[in-house]
Amino acid sequence: MAWVFKWGLLVAMLGYLYMTIQQKGQSLQDVYWQLRQNLNREHWVELVIVGLLTPVNWACESRKWQLLAQKVEKINFFESFKGVLAGLALGFLLPNNVGDAAGRVLSLQSHQRLSGVGAALLANGLQFYVSLIFGTLGIGYLVVYVSAFQNSAAWLLLGVLVSTIVAGIWLIIKRKEATFYLEKFRWFRWIAPYVEIISQYSIGEIVAAWRWAVGRYGVFTLQFFLLLQVFKVTLPLGASISNIFLVFFAKTLIPALNFLGDLGIREASSLYFFSFYEVAPSQIVAVTLTLWFVNILLPVLLGVVWVMKLKWWGNDFKP
Repeated sequence: MAWVFKWGLLVAMLGYLYMTIQQKGQSLQDVYWQLRQNLNREHWVELVIVGLLTPVNWACESRKWQLLAQKVEKINFFESFKGVLAGLALGFLLPNNVGDAAGRVLSLQSHQRLSGVGAALLANGLQFYVSLIFGTLGIGYLVVYVSAFQNSAAWLLLGVLVSTIVAGIWLIIKRKEATFYLEKFRWFRWIAPYVEIISQYSIGEIVAAWRWAVGRYGVFTLQFFLLLQVFKVTLPLGASISNIFLVFFAKTLIPALNFLGDLGIREASSLYFFSFYEVAPSQIVAVTLTLWFVNILLPVLLGVVWVMKLKWWGNDFKP
């Protein structure tokens, strides 16, 4: 049922993408025209910066994973980088979070490497928490400045998000107790050995990893902003930044079938949030397509090399 839901969600998002473009009197040919018209020498400085920020983006993620993996196995930065790219590549075939965790765990050599599942969950959880914070800021901007969101439902959503941020802080502080209570419930007992490692991290170690998550978020926010300039999407600074926050928040919240599903989420959410401003859909699709190509597709192709070298079977596959 989960796969049916995710395939249905992907089809719905692609349908929304197509209909939105058509309703604005545009077509996929207009998207192609935007790409051909703007990816040229005129914007070479911005495009070079965007390209150079891609390895910085994944370097931040690799450093975060290196810090968190230390509880399972001491790995250097290059080994961490390989694991992150392997996880990204496996997301091509598997649901993104599953593929990401599998790639990282399989890249470890320790006899206890399945304990790395907990470390991978924490790594993803910290990135989600960063996205939650900035996504909440994006919702706050809409509530204050966009009339369509100045209603009680939007204020209620904002309150829920702020409460979730507070709950996240509480959960980190009480992480040891949370792991203990997992073992008390039969339905969650099977996962307890894999997430027990989370309780072993100190607050200092979690904060250190969280800083890299924030740094990574800043990198791809800058990439998105630069591409808005390349494709001549001229909005007030606050509107541009808040929409970027909201697009990444939507991508974090909505489950993706694989990295193609990630593309659909990014495109559909961008069209929705930028629809409150005078922006041509073809411009936004061109921006997000370029960002996806640079930040996802190219690293996936590189990650396939490391996937081929992973150890898939063995007696060491235990928590």
